[in-house]
Amino acid sequence: PAVDSRDESSDARFTFSIEVGMLEIYNDDVFDLLSPSGNKKSVDIRRDSEGRVGVPDMTKEKVNSLEDVLNLLAKGNKNRAVAATSLNEHSSRSHMVLNVQVTSTVEGEPPNKGNLFLVDLAGSERVLKSEVVGKALDEAKHINKSLAALGNVMEALDRKASHVPYRDSKLTHLLQDSLGGNSRTMMVVTVCPTSNSYDETQCALKFATRVRRINLGTAQRNVTSKNLEETVKNLTSEIKLLSKAKERSENQMHSLKRENERVQERLKQSAETRSKTHDEKRAMEVLRKSNAEMTTRWQKEKAKREEQVQDLENVQNELKQLQQKLRKVQREGEEFERKMQEKESEISKLTKEMRKAKEASSAANIRARKAQVMQSRIASPKSSSAPVPKLNHPSKLARPTSSRASNGKGTESSKAKKESSEGSSSDANVEEIRGKVLELLEKYDPKKVNKIDTIMERFKGREMSLMEKMEARYEGGSVADSTDDLTSGGASESGAGKSRSELALERHKKRLLQKKAKENSGGRGW
Repeated sequence: PAVDSRDESSDARFTFSIEVGMLEIYNDDVFDLLSPSGNKKSVDIRRDSEGRVGVPDMTKEKVNSLEDVLNLLAKGNKNRAVAATSLNEHSSRSHMVLNVQVTSTVEGEPPNKGNLFLVDLAGSERVLKSEVVGKALDEAKHINKSLAALGNVMEALDRKASHVPYRDSKLTHLLQDSLGGNSRTMMVVTVCPTSNSYDETQCALKFATRVRRINLGTAQRNVTSKNLEETVKNLTSEIKLLSKAKERSENQMHSLKRENERVQERLKQSAETRSKTHDEKRAMEVLRKSNAEMTTRWQKEKAKREEQVQDLENVQNELKQLQQKLRKVQREGEEFERKMQEKESEISKLTKEMRKAKEASSAANIRARKAQVMQSRIASPKSSSAPVPKLNHPSKLARPTSSRASNGKGTESSKAKKESSEGSSSDANVEEIRGKVLELLEKYDPKKVNKIDTIMERFKGREMSLMEKMEARYEGGSVADSTDDLTSGGASESGAGKSRSELALERHKKRLLQKKAKENSGGRGW
C-alpha cells in the first residue's frame, strides 16, 4: 500500500510498498514456490551489484492486506514437499523461507529497502525412529546435513573464527547476510515434551543455548577527525593496550580453566568417598561453593574478553577508515605538488620569453642610439682638428737607435695630443667619436658593441685618446706604417685596411723568408 505522510514544515510525500516471496530448500536445491506457472521452479543464489546474497529470479508479489499474505502462504504450502513418517503424519521434508521486502521512500530522495526472512526449518530426524527408506531417507540425510551446517556456522560465529563456512549448505548460504551481516536475528526452537523424544529435545536445547551466546555486533560508526595522524597514533596505542589486556584475560582464563579442571577432579575423588565421613561432606560443600565462584568468575572474564574483542574490532575498523582518508589526503597533496611544478615550468618559460624581449629591446635601443649618432654625425660639421694616430711599438727587425727615437717622438706627440684633446673636447665631438668607435667595433670586433657605454665611461674626458687607440688597433696607425717601411719597402700601402693579427702574421712570414734566405746564402758560400 502507498501511504501519504506530510509534515507541517515540508511537503515531502512518504510512500512504501511490500512484496512477498517464498522459497523451498529441498535436497539442498532452491525452488520458487510462487512461480507463475504453478509448479516449483529451480533458482540460483547469487550476489547482486551491492554485494548482498539473494535470489534474483525469485517471484515477488505485492500485497496490500493480510488476506493477500495468507493466500500466498496457502499457494506456496501446496507446492511444498510433505510426507508421512512413523513420528509425524505430515512431516515437512524441506526448509521453507518466506521473504518480505519493504521499500520506503520520501519524495525527492532515493528509496530504502529492508528484508525480513521467516524460515521454517525442518526438524532433525533419527532414522531409527522415523523408519524412513528410499526417497524419504535421502530427504532426511539432506535435512540433517543442512542443520549440521547451520550448527557449524553458529559455532564459528561463537568462536569468532576468521572463516565461517556459509557455503557448506544452500540454507546457510541464503541466510549469510542474516546470520553474519548488519541485521537482527531471532531463533525460535520447538521441542517435544514426550519422553520418547528426550534425546532430540536435549540436543535442541543445547543448540539453542549455544546460539544465545552469539553476539553479531552492532553497526559501525563513521568517525571524522581533523588531525588524522594523531588519531591514528592514538588508535594504535589503544590497540596495543587492548591486545595486552586481551593477553592478560586469556592467561587468566587459562588459569581459571586449569583451576576448574583441578576442582572437577577433586569433586570426582570426593564423590567416590562422600559416604565415609561427615567431614568429607563438609569438604564437598566447600568445593562446590568454590567451584561455583570460579565458574562465575570465569563467565565474567569471558564476557569481559568478548567486550574487549568487540572494542578491538571497532578500533581496527576505525583505523582502516582513517588510513584510507590519510591516503586520500596524500594523493591530493601529490596532485597539488604536480600542479605547482607545472606552474613553475610556465613561470620559467615566461621568464625566458621576458629575457628574450629585454634582449630584443636592448638591441633596438642600441640600433636607435646608433642611428641617432649617425644622424648627429651627418648633421654636425666635421671637426677641423683630426686625431693624430698614436704610434705603435716598433718592430723587432728595426734597429735599436731608431726604436728609441721613435719611442721618444711617439711619447711626446701622444702627450701633446692628450693635452689638446682634453682641452678642446665638446659634446658634439664626444658624440662624433662615439659614432666612430661604434663603427670600428661593428666592423672589426662585433662582440664588444654592447660594451660601448662602459668604454665611453672609462675614457670620459679622454675621448680623443680613445679614438687614437681604436684607429691604431684596428686600422693601423703611422707607427705601424713606419715599421713596415723599415722592414719591407712599401708594404704599408698593401697592408692598409688589414687587422692587427693579419699584419703580425705577414711580418712573421717575412721574417721566416729572410731567415731561410740567409741560411741558403750561407750554405752556398760554404
